[in-house]
Amino acid sequence: MQQENMTKCKDGRPCGSCELKIKGFARKTGGRITKERISIMQSICNINGHFRAEDVQAALVKDGNHISLPTVYRNLPMLIAAGIIRRTSIYEEVENHASTYEHVFGKPHHDHLLCSRCGKRVEFNYPAIEVLQEAVAQEHGFRLTHHHLELVGECADCLGKNDIPEEAA
Repeated sequence: MQQENMTKCKDGRPCGSCELKIKGFARKTGGRITKERISIMQSICNINGHFRAEDVQAALVKDGNHISLPTVYRNLPMLIAAGIIRRTSIYEEVENHASTYEHVFGKPHHDHLLCSRCGKRVEFNYPAIEVLQEAVAQEHGFRLTHHHLELVGECADCLGKNDIPEEAA
């Protein structure tokens, strides 16, 4: 049996776990696994935090992979469908003027707090919210398969700026 060369993601997980996931997804759905698709996925695995397609393409070029931005965009839907990445915040998309994504496969579930003034993002997991979401879904006859919660407001730093008189600012 041939052993696959599995590189490590920046967060320490074997990047090969994502590669195995996408290969299994492609087999199940009749999709193709190309060298470009694997390179795009590996670049995503090595990006810390949220990213845009342009960030992936820049990382690819930096690593010597000259893959076009349209090719990156064409591959993102399959990575979403496979559960490797997800689109993030609508608020971030407005701020960045582009779709924003995050790598989620193999990582613990979390939700987001977003500051509407400075863009600060806090990832959190609050078990009581998870319980309430399940209860709401059940009350309305839904079975949740996944969700994404973002709470938008002002962070403590920005709230503190409101206390400064305008003439002093």
